[in-house]
Amino acid sequence: MDVVWSLILGFVLVGYFVLEGFVLGAGLLLGRYGTRDDTDVSLAAVAPFVLANEVWLVAVAGVLMGAFPLVEGEIISGLYPFVVTGLVGWVVRDAGLWFRLRRTGRAWRRLWARAIVGGSGLLAVSWGFVVGNLLLGPPGPPLSAGTLFAPYAALWAVTLPVLLAVHGAVFLARRLPGRLLPGLLRLGAGATRLALVLTSVATGGGLAVAVVTGGPGRVLATLPLLCAVAALWRISSRPFDGGGRTFALSAVAVSAPAVVAGLVTAPGLVAHAASGRALAVLTAYGLGALVLVVVVQVLAWRLFDRRVRPDAPSFF
Repeated sequence: MDVVWSLILGFVLVGYFVLEGFVLGAGLLLGRYGTRDDTDVSLAAVAPFVLANEVWLVAVAGVLMGAFPLVEGEIISGLYPFVVTGLVGWVVRDAGLWFRLRRTGRAWRRLWARAIVGGSGLLAVSWGFVVGNLLLGPPGPPLSAGTLFAPYAALWAVTLPVLLAVHGAVFLARRLPGRLLPGLLRLGAGATRLALVLTSVATGGGLAVAVVTGGPGRVLATLPLLCAVAALWRISSRPFDGGGRTFALSAVAVSAPAVVAGLVTAPGLVAHAASGRALAVLTAYGLGALVLVVVVQVLAWRLFDRRVRPDAPSFF
């Protein structure tokens, strides 16, 4: 049962990066194509998905606390600085979404649009440091800046936001009206080239670290990063667009680092799983909630996976 819940944790974590990832990426790109007046339609493109996508992070936290109650002290405690900064970024991003249209003044709307960009960036960078540190091995006490901000972790703090930007650009290319597409597609193509370079370097570094410190099992766990490189290369080798194939490729690229981080930490997770009885109770209630999350997500895509009108209303 502990292995099953490890797989469930991996599923919800990948779901978070694939689904909330394009909202973060769209937030990072806000204002970098079109004009300032196009912010409304850009946010209208992601608005129907925001709340449904955020539930996946709640699901990640729920699975961790329910199925792996001791993992917080053994693994996550060393990452608290990034957990806290990530939560701050999440709050700032969401504050920007909720407050931007509460007044009509241009200065007010500009302020909260910048909060969306800044909060998205802070959350993306925090996730990058988390992923980078997990790939190196979960840091334990005593904490030090040299450990938490190691060059390889810092590399992922740059790489992951660029991957998210590519994913966001692909999603926006599916939703934005035609007049905004030329600038967005150029931006997405450039981000893809940069992401390919950064991810290739990070993959090479990760494989080198795995060979030196982890042995064959660690090397095998790192191999999914090659899928991210292959996906980015495929996107860069064809015209950038928001087609289903391109979205699938960007989803692979943005979720591969999370998959590798999960594989690296899986032995520690299984070792700190809850008792069999607790997992049985959690299964009885948790799987129903997980099915509901998936159903809501499917309904959201069936209802809203189409281009928005230039004058489309949005609560955000």
